[in-house]
Amino acid sequence: MRALPMAVLVPLALCQGFAAPATAVPAVSDVVVVGATPSGVTAAVAAARSGLRVILVEESNHVGGIVSGGLTNNDIGKEGTVGGLFVEFRRRICDYYSAKYGPGSQQVRDSAHGNCYEAHVAEAIYRAMLAGEPRVRLLLWRRLARAERAGNRLARIIVEDVRATAGLPSSIATRQVDEPSVAPGPSEALDARAFIDATYEGDLAALAGVEYRVGREGRQSYGEPLAGRIYMRFGTDQPLPGSTGEGDAGIQAFCFRIHVTRRPENRVPFEKPAGYCRDDYRFLSADIRAGKVAKLRDAIQLYVMPNGKFELNSDHAHGDTGVPSQSFDLAEENWGWPEADWRRRQAIFDRYWTYHEGLLWFLKTDAEVPEAIRRETAEYGFCKDEFTDHRNRPHALYVREGRRIVGCYTFTQRDGDPEEATGRPRSQSDAVAVVTYAWDSHAVHKFDPAQPGVREGYFYVAHPPLELPYRTLVPKKIDGLLVPVACSASHVGYQTIRMEPVFMALGEASGIAAGLAVRHHVELRQVPIAELQQEIVRRGGVIHAEGGR
Repeated sequence: MRALPMAVLVPLALCQGFAAPATAVPAVSDVVVVGATPSGVTAAVAAARSGLRVILVEESNHVGGIVSGGLTNNDIGKEGTVGGLFVEFRRRICDYYSAKYGPGSQQVRDSAHGNCYEAHVAEAIYRAMLAGEPRVRLLLWRRLARAERAGNRLARIIVEDVRATAGLPSSIATRQVDEPSVAPGPSEALDARAFIDATYEGDLAALAGVEYRVGREGRQSYGEPLAGRIYMRFGTDQPLPGSTGEGDAGIQAFCFRIHVTRRPENRVPFEKPAGYCRDDYRFLSADIRAGKVAKLRDAIQLYVMPNGKFELNSDHAHGDTGVPSQSFDLAEENWGWPEADWRRRQAIFDRYWTYHEGLLWFLKTDAEVPEAIRRETAEYGFCKDEFTDHRNRPHALYVREGRRIVGCYTFTQRDGDPEEATGRPRSQSDAVAVVTYAWDSHAVHKFDPAQPGVREGYFYVAHPPLELPYRTLVPKKIDGLLVPVACSASHVGYQTIRMEPVFMALGEASGIAAGLAVRHHVELRQVPIAELQQEIVRRGGVIHAEGGR
């Protein structure tokens, strides 16, 4: 576990060698939310609806995190277990497609009750939710530079204008950026009575000196059957030989969620990326030579979306065929992401993109790939009307796991164990959300031919509905901060939390809690839990699992 020490009002720089420019007059608000992820949006909206003045800070020029960046199929586990602003988001999706195309349209049917949508539509909805709250001030192109504490309380952050520091991400070659008309400004000091870190990586928490974890605990840490180094058949619950349970610094693989279409008028052809390396796909090539990959869907998952589009996702090794041995997930090469500075993250982003478009190029053109697969792949292309400022390529990498703070409660796989008295998992007295998705970790290590049909670290194991305590959002030692995304959990425990609907619920709970802390003049760790729970439920949230109180 790592922690960054901080003295009274001593600033910390995110990158070594940072020299802070002169700052503007501090902008005072009630709450500052860092990261316009779905969790950050709901935190900002919930806090504003509690009467607070809110500043929402985002490093890019996009709102919605990975959802507006391509993850446009909701992973919710059991219907009805996530409510509140997530339900409002879904309703707005349905209303959009119904108003534009008609209530009985194919677009409405393909939206699956607001669970499937186009990326640009998702971003438009998130922006509309923010625009409907006049108390929210949205700051785009702002990167965290420093955090300042008064004792153990986070008191101020300094953000720098990305455009003014030559820090614009290059991302994909010849990237097109729609610049705001406002000229780049100086760095800005943001004071607040409460802060919410809604970044995927837990960047603000780290700057504030919060203790955190990166990587996997060993099986001995919490007695979790799925912990540490593990080999499992997808969907089963028994580890295979070679599973040691040893912990390490590894994190699960990331990928892009790519939008494609077969409609010629909206199709942008796949290209051979700079740095293409055919050897990157040697294990998939071996599957093809063995006759185990006969169509595109044997290598990549395709999800139907409205308007003739498909979302591409990495596929797991299926238990009946053992393939694909590799797909879009690129394990190991992302391990440094959580603690990396923006330059290193950009390099990882670029490498991932080369790998992804390279895989599509391989399937489309390589002579070893059967003609049927090449012809099928060539029917698809990127969508002209998606990611229009980014050459129609996704602008966000799916960061499935970053830092995880050490909070007042650590959620683990053992929270799913049935209690002897009831036969059900424990109820949490301070529950603020419910998780129902499986324990779902993607691969941590690359495919090893000595372990055919599996990828190390990959598991998908169902569990009953479980309650998430408010204490997982509260750093153990630092006041003035809630962390709804990089929250307090073991590696295994995090694998059911890490779904965007749950992040939205935790963001909303954080915004409501900030309102109560300001109203009662107490620290975030001291908010009245009963009042917090009542307000979450009043706003349509779900806090108790079946059989709970």
